[in-house]
Amino acid sequence: MEAVNHPPLAARRNRNSASNPVWMDALRVLLGLFLFIKGFSFLNNSSDVYYLLSQQHSIGELSKAPFFFSVVHMLGGLMIAFGCLTRLALLCQIPILMGAALVVNPQQGVSTDNRELWVSLLVLSLLMFFMIKGPGRYSIDHKYFRSLPDSSHD
Repeated sequence: MEAVNHPPLAARRNRNSASNPVWMDALRVLLGLFLFIKGFSFLNNSSDVYYLLSQQHSIGELSKAPFFFSVVHMLGGLMIAFGCLTRLALLCQIPILMGAALVVNPQQGVSTDNRELWVSLLVLSLLMFFMIKGPGRYSIDHKYFRSLPDSSHD
């Protein structure tokens, strides 16, 4: 049997999202800005959002739902763009996008013409991607939480 060469423990311990390529940071910023703009869009079209949600008979009181979605998208989008508590912000976005991708947008049909469905699925997949990969080196998370010296291993 051959011996398996594993990287040293110190090298494995230092792997984090700071080793992500710069294009991932740019993609994270674009995703955050898109969600921020989408939050403003929900505020401007709150009656349309309410109408789409009211088509679901299983959802209760919906009068504040468009405002809630707008606030979550705007605050979470800024947090994602700046990389501040990124995974928490991503986690707050996922249920909204799952509802959009699996409940609301399929009502217009699952076809190539339903652009909102495909955008929702793309954004949902990007949210999952960044939940796994992390915020990256150009983020507040990395600057303040990852760069602290680890004195417990000295």
